[in-house]
Amino acid sequence: MVGAIDLSVEKSIWACMMCQGCTERCQLGADPSLVITVLRNIAAEKGNRPQLYAEEAKLFIDTGLSFPRTGLTRKLRKEMGLDDVEVSEEVVGEIRHIVRRTGLGRLGFEG
Repeated sequence: MVGAIDLSVEKSIWACMMCQGCTERCQLGADPSLVITVLRNIAAEKGNRPQLYAEEAKLFIDTGLSFPRTGLTRKLRKEMGLDDVEVSEEVVGEIRHIVRRTGLGRLGFEG
């Protein structure tokens, strides 16, 4: 617990869009978005994280991409003049190594 917030279950910390508006406007020079980030990190370590974030992290670890590679994404990339995205097994291996060596690895997203 942090003060009156039980971070193992608190959902309101995930409502922030992390636009940094609060930090930019704070006349005291505080950094509310940093506080929210720290609270989210603690919450995630306690297993409190939105399912969508967990799915995105797992996809990133498994494929090197943080979005699904579908026919639609290929079509949209082509329409925007972007190359199709290929991530080599070597790069995915490097990502997995980084995950194991960092805090993300502690969150149990690895398959």
